[in-house]
Amino acid sequence: MSLPSTSVLGALRSFHVVATRLSFTKAAADLCVTQGAVSQQIRLLEKHLGLKLFIRSPRTLTLTGKGEALHNVMTRVFLDTEAILEELQTPDTPLQISCSPSFALHWLTPRLADFNARYPHIPVRLVAEFQDLDSDELARGRIDLAIRYDPKKYNDVAAEVLLDEFIIPVSTPSLAEKAQSLEIRNIHLLHDNEPWTGAPEYCEWNDWITENTDDYENTIGGSQFNLSSLALGSAMKNQGMAMGRMALVYDDILSGRLVFPFGKPIPARARYVLICRDAADKRVNVFTNWLRTECAHFRRQRDNMLKSIPPEAQVLKNR
Repeated sequence: MSLPSTSVLGALRSFHVVATRLSFTKAAADLCVTQGAVSQQIRLLEKHLGLKLFIRSPRTLTLTGKGEALHNVMTRVFLDTEAILEELQTPDTPLQISCSPSFALHWLTPRLADFNARYPHIPVRLVAEFQDLDSDELARGRIDLAIRYDPKKYNDVAAEVLLDEFIIPVSTPSLAEKAQSLEIRNIHLLHDNEPWTGAPEYCEWNDWITENTDDYENTIGGSQFNLSSLALGSAMKNQGMAMGRMALVYDDILSGRLVFPFGKPIPARARYVLICRDAADKRVNVFTNWLRTECAHFRRQRDNMLKSIPPEAQVLKNR
């Protein structure tokens, strides 16, 4: 018996639901038709194909070998169809992301290749900037998403904490070898002079020294930069020791380009915040879900690295 092509497609849809649920009753409910209509569709499809797709018994319904093969194909077809429909409904305009410069350079940019490979239909335009954001700025439509590093609370925009942060001194291995016999007060310190808008001068080094030394009485000084990435670049040139944020130094620590001379990380005052203009935007949903997964994966990696710091490197007293 031959079925018209439109009837075949309808029967295949019914078959896919029945095969997934392994129940005519549940399939009928999912399809919003009667159980008899579903049974009729399956019988017509089996006649059309000239083979049995199900083994029926009073209490169970199971797929035949050929029925299972057809179900596997139909599952892939429907998944591919759903994916292309979502892609066709996604706007072609680039997703505008405003990101704190150092976080963009050291953490986000290296991971964007994965996003681009997974979602080639969602172009991304990344802008490194750190000005404060409010509802008026987002309303202008220039930014779809923003990532900021700061301790402030956001009351007038949709914001969520994306990733916490730890700070820890870092230097090159060659400088660290010399530092082992030096007091920290004699080391040239490198600073991000404003980690966030309104941050106190030298706040990151000051927080770390206060937490980890007993008697540091010197005035904190050293070289100041307007970006953490510049301070880290200076450290890479053996020009001193920088206060590293784990999200920014993780890859360099992993590669051996930087080390933890004095150990002992401390929680940072600030954290990375995700700010969203329109949560209903399909591009925003896809990117934020991907970003949350990446952050969760990185957090596990980072915490494992911090746990691996030798105990003898985690205390710095009277230096």
